[in-house]
Amino acid sequence: MSRPTIPADLDELLCSPFMLSDPFPAYRRLRREAPVAWSERWQAWVVSRYAEVGPSLKDKESLSNENRQALLFEGLAPQEKEDLKTLRHYFAQKDVIGSDPPDHTRMRGLVQKAFTPKVIASLQPRIERLAEELVGAAAAKGEFDFVQEVAHPLPVVLIAELLGAPPADRELFKTWSADILGFQGSGRTEYATAMVSQRSLTALFNYMTALIEARRKEPRDDLISVLALAEDQGRRLSRDELLATCNTILTAGHETTTNLMGNLVRELLRAPGAWAAVKAEAGKIPGAIEESLRLDAPKQRNFRRIKRTHEFAGVTLPEGQMIFQLIGSANRDEGEFADPDRFDLERENAGDHLSFGAGIHFCLGAGLARAEAATVVKALMRHAPDARLGERGYTWQERIQFRGPGALWVRTR
Repeated sequence: MSRPTIPADLDELLCSPFMLSDPFPAYRRLRREAPVAWSERWQAWVVSRYAEVGPSLKDKESLSNENRQALLFEGLAPQEKEDLKTLRHYFAQKDVIGSDPPDHTRMRGLVQKAFTPKVIASLQPRIERLAEELVGAAAAKGEFDFVQEVAHPLPVVLIAELLGAPPADRELFKTWSADILGFQGSGRTEYATAMVSQRSLTALFNYMTALIEARRKEPRDDLISVLALAEDQGRRLSRDELLATCNTILTAGHETTTNLMGNLVRELLRAPGAWAAVKAEAGKIPGAIEESLRLDAPKQRNFRRIKRTHEFAGVTLPEGQMIFQLIGSANRDEGEFADPDRFDLERENAGDHLSFGAGIHFCLGAGLARAEAATVVKALMRHAPDARLGERGYTWQERIQFRGPGALWVRTR
């Protein structure tokens, strides 16, 4: 049986610069012409419609998150793979995202203790102080880059503190997070970018190993103490699992929230009447957050490994291959959302988006990300009620897998 393949011109478009600034025309064509199809350029299956992306995110029988990162290195030369053995080793480890039941159930049970509604509520005063400090200082300048001065530092400070690192080390965590994710963001794994990721991953793990040893001797009220002690008590987490989980908490929690805040503020300042509407009625902020998540998913695509050959949407998916689930496309599926390319504060089903995933891998930090975004918007309303897009406007990050402004200039007076 021949496999459905993405048309050659559309497949080329998936690796073009257009995907960085405006991937949505390509997404529309995929939904229409090749909703479940093979990409020669990505060397993976691509799923683009809401009706298929949602179920595939939930499928734990036929699709796997374990060792899925290994597929990203298959196109490299043998010597390049050897040079990257440290990176490949750690991305082969199981963590709270990169695992299946029963290991996933065990690890998620430990990590989710740090993201309960009660814990998030206890973090709210700290989030508010950070937002006041960062937004207040930035707004006083008259014009500032919202990403650089607010959206990027705020979540990484919180994550670093949650892990037990001092605020003074937040610049290290910012650099490590950006570098580690860099090799995944271009659509194809590039050797030079992956080497940068490996160096930062090694630095992060050396740092966290020292922190883990310190907490084993003198536990504190932080997540790393909980995880380090859990490692001792029955070896519920191996050392590699523990380090991989720390990496996941940092990179996933930082990247998603930074992009969410950048996308949200961008839309509130550019969509007609949106900023005035949330200023007049703060109760609209939660809806604005959901609509921003829908319109511009902070993580545009998820990927999984096909662990057994099976039929899906009339297509045979062979064991061992990769499948990309285009969350950014599903969230703008005209079959699910009316006028999907418009930012609509009144959209009733905005919360049906898939930006935080679905099923057993639904994002543990979703509540924290929403709390940070809402707090920052309120701080911006207080310090810059007349905020508008600056003359320099915005630029997009140059990464296909993630979507958010690389820079977003805001004028406050």
